[in-house]
Order: sequence, then C-alpha cells, then structure tokens
Amino acid sequence: MLVKIIVSSLLILGVLVIRSLFQKKVNPIYIYALWLPVAIRLLMPGMPVDTPLSIMHTGAWERGSALLKEENDRQKDEFREKQYRKYLEEAEAFARSEKTPEPEIVHYELKWQLAGTFFERIRQIGTMIWLTGMVLLSLIFFWQNIFLYRYLHATGKKLLDLHSGEKGAGGDFHLKRPVFTAGDKLASPCLFGLFPSVYIPGKALEENKEETLSIILAHELTHYRHLDHVWALVRVLCLIINWYNPLVWIGAKLSLRDGELACDAGCIGRLGEEKRFAYGDALLSMVKPVNERKGFFCHT
Repeated sequence: MLVKIIVSSLLILGVLVIRSLFQKKVNPIYIYALWLPVAIRLLMPGMPVDTPLSIMHTGAWERGSALLKEENDRQKDEFREKQYRKYLEEAEAFARSEKTPEPEIVHYELKWQLAGTFFERIRQIGTMIWLTGMVLLSLIFFWQNIFLYRYLHATGKKLLDLHSGEKGAGGDFHLKRPVFTAGDKLASPCLFGLFPSVYIPGKALEENKEETLSIILAHELTHYRHLDHVWALVRVLCLIINWYNPLVWIGAKLSLRDGELACDAGCIGRLGEEKRFAYGDALLSMVKPVNERKGFFCHT
C-alpha cells in the first residue's frame, strides 16, 4: 500500500510539472492523455512488475524495510511469549477449578492472537478506516448522481437525436445521442450518464439562436467522441479507492479541466478556426447563474 501511495503520488506530481511546462505549447488532448497512466496506477492493487527503477530497490527503502521487519518479528516473539504465559496461567486456573473454557472465550483469544503486534494492529485499524471512507464516498457519489438523474428524468423532454457522420478505418459510421431539454436548475448544457444523453436547460434554449445550439451540440458530441463519460467513471473510482491522498483529488479536478480544454480544442478543430470566437460566445451564452444540480458523470 505504501509503495502504491508513493508511486502514484510521484506520477501525479510528474504530470503537474509537465502540465505547467507544456500546457500552452501542445495540443490539450496530449495533456489530457497524461492522466491515463496515473489512473491505471491508482486502480491497480499492486506493482505489476518488479523493475530496477522501483523505489523498493533504493538503499533507504531497503534499510527501512529491514528495520521494520526486525522490529515486527521482535514484537511477534514477545506477543507469542505473553500469550503462552497467559495460556499456562488460565490452564492452571481451570485445572484447579475443574472448569472447561467456553468456545466463545477460545474464539475471542484467537482473534486477538491474529491481531498480534503493534504494526499489525495499525494496519488493521488503517484498513477499517480506508474501507469506511470508501463506503461513505461511494454513497455520496451515488446519491449525488441519483439525485441529478431523477431531476433530469422528471424535467427532461426529448428534443432530437444528435447525429454525426465520421469516416473511420472501417468505413462510414455515425454517432447518435438523444438530446433533451431539462429544468432551469441545470446551469449549462451537459452530457450525462454512462450511456449518455445531452441535456440543455429549457430557458437557455429559448434565448439562443439556432447556430448557437448547433455549436453547443457539437461541443457535447466531442465529449462523447473523447469517451469523457467513461473517464468520469474512472475518475470516480480513483477517488473512491484513493480518497485518503490529497494529490488524487487535485489530479481529478485538473483532469476534468484538461478534458474540457481537450474538448474545446477538438470541437474548434472540427468547426474551423474561423468559428473560434462564435464558439466561445456560444458556450458563455448557455451558462446561467443558478443553483445548479451537479453530478460526477456530467460533462458541460
């Protein structure tokens, strides 16, 4: 666990350094792609391979590990000796009183024998705290997205099916996503869901031109092409599993921002540079200052 925390933290710090150096010099899609190895590392339970470059092969790590193992072994021996003396005392007491220990007492002693040393108890307490945090965060994310889903389902009305013809290696294919109007508590258009649909606030739709609407739909469809709805799930899983690491929260927030920048760059690339200013105006015109209902599977 400690190796995973250190390696994943170093990866995040590395991406932050690269972002600061190259964010304005390269296509945002490449910066966005840097978060993929970070996500893989955060979701993996352990090290896939033992490499010479691993932190586990540094002198400081090996000396520290040896000292911890030596101290843990000493505590284990001391613990077993105490348990053995306690067992002999209880056996003598039972022999004098001619009583037989109940099964529950034996089971209770066995559990504490498994708890063992100070380091093992610390690990056990840490595991319980980690699992508790995972459960609480899972419930928070679940409730947040269910709340938004129910709101969109209650207020949404089918507007159209969004199509986009593309030319791929296998020939022509189409991307098709349903578009709904939604209640005005949704501050801006968004792509929501694991099998996503586009939702547009009804009032914002009434106040904007047809050209603005086409740009907004192109923006949301670009999110779909970039698989940002899948990235959203990956981001949530990384946060749930690694909730204790503040760098993971920073990385999740920045990766979400990088996803928006990559979407903007991709959308402008398809619309053409001549529509850059119209694109920016269209996005701003759709944002309304309201008490927005948000979900983590929502991309604006």
